[in-house]
Amino acid sequence: MIGETSDQRIAELGVLQVERARAEYRVWSATLKVLDAERDRIEREVEPQQQDLALAAVRSVMAQANGWSEHQAASRIHEAETARDDLPAVWRAFSEGALDAARVSVLANGAWKLTKERSIARLDARSVAFAATHTVGELRRWVKRFIARVEPDEVEKRYEDIVAERSVTIHHDEDGTGSLYAENLPSYVLAGIDQRLDHAARSLSDDDRTLHQRRADLLVDALDHIDPDNEPARTPNMAIGVMVPASTLAGIDDQPAISADRDWIIPANILRTLATSGNPFWYRLTTDDKDDVLAASYRGYSPPDHLKNAIRYRDGTCRYPGC
Repeated sequence: MIGETSDQRIAELGVLQVERARAEYRVWSATLKVLDAERDRIEREVEPQQQDLALAAVRSVMAQANGWSEHQAASRIHEAETARDDLPAVWRAFSEGALDAARVSVLANGAWKLTKERSIARLDARSVAFAATHTVGELRRWVKRFIARVEPDEVEKRYEDIVAERSVTIHHDEDGTGSLYAENLPSYVLAGIDQRLDHAARSLSDDDRTLHQRRADLLVDALDHIDPDNEPARTPNMAIGVMVPASTLAGIDDQPAISADRDWIIPANILRTLATSGNPFWYRLTTDDKDDVLAASYRGYSPPDHLKNAIRYRDGTCRYPGC
């Protein structure tokens, strides 16, 4: 928050900042009051098996009233309840405008990770002074250090639980690109990867690619050698249904191909390269003028696996047992 200053213009910004924080407090406080009243009413008037649904409807209305998404409403209501019920000093500072909603959110999220009441009380007692004089980013780092100091055993347990959920996922966009996400990996592993990618990218000379482009390409090159003895690890083993226009394969036009599940596309030039280098297994789908599939044929034998693929190409997903 903005401290004392002799510059009247800056002082006015500080006043406005306090007013904004107080306004945020009023929104959060009023939301909780309505929610508490509705919760009491639902418990009195609604059958037990219908209460969760009725409360969800109330939360939805509160989200609309505040201009929040359903996800935002759930998070903010939980943060507000935590601050009001478990962090009284933080809640009081919020009501006075000493802390704004962003800082209260950070502290509430920190409290969720603490398992002992005395740890939460210490967070409440020690955090207000720091939060009021530092940025949200600085506060977030301070909270991480605080949690690590007061409950180191729990930090280790959370680390093990989170790392156990590590995964790599791929999200395809509609323009023939996508993103690769490696989630819940140990930070030291990620830091090492970051350093190696940066060092390798910066060591490349006479290269027109940006640093980010070089880092991305180096990562892909490294993944290319996961299983060097297995050809599919280096070149996609494509099963191409002729939903791809023949004109694209012939180079007459550039209509893109679409994946079997209709989730991502392949630009025409990339498709043509893969078609000649990826040793594809070709399917032919005979369609009518409405694109309804009349028949599917393929080059080769072993019909069970290939028929399953044909079904995936026709429907976008295999709907039958064993697919």
